[in-house]
Amino acid sequence: MPSTAVLAHGAGSRPAVVRGLLAPACLGAAAVDAVDARDGVERVADRIHEAAAAAARAGRPVSIVGGISLGAHAAVRWALEQGGTAPALLLVMPAWTGPPGAVAGLTAATADEIERDGSARVLARLRSDPALSGDWVLHELERSWSDGDDAGLVRALRLAAASPAPSAEDLSRVRAAAVAVVALADDPLHPEDVAREWAEAIPGAVLATVPRLAPAAEPGVLGRVGRELLSGSR
Repeated sequence: MPSTAVLAHGAGSRPAVVRGLLAPACLGAAAVDAVDARDGVERVADRIHEAAAAAARAGRPVSIVGGISLGAHAAVRWALEQGGTAPALLLVMPAWTGPPGAVAGLTAATADEIERDGSARVLARLRSDPALSGDWVLHELERSWSDGDDAGLVRALRLAAASPAPSAEDLSRVRAAAVAVVALADDPLHPEDVAREWAEAIPGAVLATVPRLAPAAEPGVLGRVGRELLSGSR
């Protein structure tokens, strides 16, 4: 039976970005639906539910739900609402566990900076930082912020910064066909320790860490690693 993959991007990103980054994880799906995740976690989880319901009506039930950062938070919230019937989950670069903390504060600070100076100036400052020369994350930010909707971007970042992530207790209640957690090394906004905490708390979850610069050479590496983890854990 043909199936569907539903993906959710991170705060300040766009559906096209998560589709590109996680596409290799969805090779077995006949359709890929990347939902608009520029909202709070609860609303993003609702959109995942709407996409899954539409896929089921079309005869293409969901076989995998994947998310990056805020999208991973929303994927877990959605899975908890499904009880014991959740499909495979690909949780990439979760940002925090439980109530918003220091990492959420960095997201809120970015929103303040964009509101004050505009996204174009913020991106220009990032480009001038030698440490970010050739950084794939900067490239993805440029893609995501290219429409110039600074008000919408600020709103999305602030909603994300104020949204609680799943608690350790929430994570322990996740029941899914398979669960892969993928961390990005040396990312201050998505600490490896958080991904490790998620993988340890979710029953049956498996964890992998991708080197910080790997997606620059292989844009789909996060999805490929996720697919390998999911295949090995079934």
